[in-house]
Amino acid sequence: MNDIDCINDTCGEAVGLLMTYRCNLKCKYCYIHTKRNQDMTLEKAQSILEPFLLKEGGRLDIAFMGGETLMAIDVIRPLVEWVKQGYWNRTYRFFGSTNGSLLNSDMKDWFKANAHIIALGLSYDGLPSSQSNNRGNDNIDIDFFLNTWPNQPIQMTINTETVGQMADGVIYLLEKGALVHPNVAYEENEWSEDKINEYAIQLNKLIHYYESNPDKPLISQFVHDLNVYARCIDSPTKQLEICGAGNGFQVFDTDGLSYPCHILSPLVLQGQKLEQIKEGLLANTTDFSDKDCERCPYVSSCPTCFACNYLYRNNLTKRDKTHCEIMKLEVKAFIKKEILRLSKKEVLSPKDATEIDSIKKLNDFNKSRK
Repeated sequence: MNDIDCINDTCGEAVGLLMTYRCNLKCKYCYIHTKRNQDMTLEKAQSILEPFLLKEGGRLDIAFMGGETLMAIDVIRPLVEWVKQGYWNRTYRFFGSTNGSLLNSDMKDWFKANAHIIALGLSYDGLPSSQSNNRGNDNIDIDFFLNTWPNQPIQMTINTETVGQMADGVIYLLEKGALVHPNVAYEENEWSEDKINEYAIQLNKLIHYYESNPDKPLISQFVHDLNVYARCIDSPTKQLEICGAGNGFQVFDTDGLSYPCHILSPLVLQGQKLEQIKEGLLANTTDFSDKDCERCPYVSSCPTCFACNYLYRNNLTKRDKTHCEIMKLEVKAFIKKEILRLSKKEVLSPKDATEIDSIKKLNDFNKSRK
């Protein structure tokens, strides 16, 4: 089967390989506290992938995970070449994430030659000063990623120390031609009211930027379906499924054992928490709803991480209320952005009229909850 054709295939299954526990940086917000010299061997990786590749089905997505992925490049390269040379019953695609600091000219040449089957995402935290503050290294060849994978978003993490530079960081990357995916770091008990208010200020700055630059690609904070939220006011929904961890996606540790995701694995968990996952805690949970969120219309889109819920609060369903407040600020900012957009239109379409009704309904709901 031609590996070049795999890009447009439908993903049927996804597996993650924990290639290494090692990392060359010490990011301030990192939830991995067990960095150590532990790597997956080439033989182990091959034995894991072979049965998946021999199965009939849609495209197999293979994610290289860590640690810092490129610290395992001496295993990743021969593994990819082995897959390319095989005769399999399905197509495939490789993915990975990197801090970019270890890339050299030889790696760049290899990744360019294989960019049709490998997508390597960059984690870079906005302004070079934010990158240096969070990671201690800003000497990254961003242009290599933009030129090789122009449709791959840069993952930009925002923490309490750099939230005041969020808007400038997003704009910096957008002006370089990047797609940007800002993530708010899970920093338990770190997001004070002042920091949350600062996040709102940064969103407002970005509203004005997009008003002057409407052709720039939107960050996820400004992608919402207000009509869905409005319908949820009258019909609150329970969350019976999660992101796919353990259901269509699984992660294999360096020893070949399978876990629902990289957070719910020995990379992050230890002791009794890890034992409960091994005993089937995730599989035996049928309702992932947080009772505190039952009446929230945004719950279906709220970017909670059930693994982080378990990591920080020892409960899969107990959401971080800081992120609830951040989600509400994002919706509020998006509504403001939409009002500005709609106010400039001379003629409103039926779709616009429906959204206006949804905005009114959401505003009334928010007022009633105060």
